[in-house]
Amino acid sequence: MPHNYFLLELTVIIICYLLKYTVADAPNFVSGCGLTVHNVSNVNRQLYDIYVTTDQVPGPQEIRVLLPLDYTTSGPNRRYPVLYLFHGANCSVKDWTAPGRMKTQEILGNLSLIVVMPNAGEFGWYTNWIKPGKHGSQNWRTFHNEQLIPWIDLNLRTVAKKTGRATAGVSMGGLGAIRYPEVYPELYTYAASFSGVLDLEDIDIQIAVFFTDAYMEHDGSGPYGPPFVFNNGSGFVQQNPLTHAESLRGIDIAIYTGNVQFIEEIVHTCAIRMDKMLSSLNIPHYFLDYGNGSSIGQNCTGKHEWTCWNADLRDVAPRMMAVLEQQHQQ
Repeated sequence: MPHNYFLLELTVIIICYLLKYTVADAPNFVSGCGLTVHNVSNVNRQLYDIYVTTDQVPGPQEIRVLLPLDYTTSGPNRRYPVLYLFHGANCSVKDWTAPGRMKTQEILGNLSLIVVMPNAGEFGWYTNWIKPGKHGSQNWRTFHNEQLIPWIDLNLRTVAKKTGRATAGVSMGGLGAIRYPEVYPELYTYAASFSGVLDLEDIDIQIAVFFTDAYMEHDGSGPYGPPFVFNNGSGFVQQNPLTHAESLRGIDIAIYTGNVQFIEEIVHTCAIRMDKMLSSLNIPHYFLDYGNGSSIGQNCTGKHEWTCWNADLRDVAPRMMAVLEQQHQQ
């Protein structure tokens, strides 16, 4: 009996210690770096939703964060790299983990990686708008790079330097994933675009951008100013990822594209141009034109859709993890 009691007592002590350790190392998201935290909730064991406000963009902003499985038990000296995932137009952060859409947690949840999925507005276009209009400031680039990144570093055990950060995004988010490292090359070591908008001077792209609420509600100006103006004063020229490809030197780059149906055909031509531009500049990069999807598989049909972007994410994950720095400090 005493022996059994001793074992029970020892078991209780161990359980309490582990619970205390886990709770002590769980994330506690606090305000800072220009972001005010209003609400934090657990979606599941690894996934958190945080709602913040900032003076850079209007309204509450949702930030979805996926933590590694061992984050709460790996100890205070373990630090993880961070992937910033950028959603597409007319989408939201929830699409990254929504049934029938992106399988981000399934694909990345077992990796030693923190994944941050910030809101970028339905049509925010990953830039600081030339004409914000009636809804207030639309400084998405400042919000994501100058506030969100230091806030994540403040709240989580990150590898808080260039070698510990990557970007990836789909469609409109593919624009952000490439453009942000061009503007802030000191922040990122890896950048991946999935069906990204990589040439803002493309006429079809300008038409697509113009006929969104971003322009209809802002007197034909909005993020980039008037379309179809091809001079250095045009926002479409100034913010064009293709124009600034030289700034990607020293960053590992991956570009994925199909070529089936109208939208994907448009971004496909942009991807081809970016591939040729990077090659002409002798900037190493990985380029996968999977056409009708057969070369990447996983049910991708080469269209501008989730099945292909899941395939892209699966393919890029090991390439990205091979580059990102891990820290196991004693």
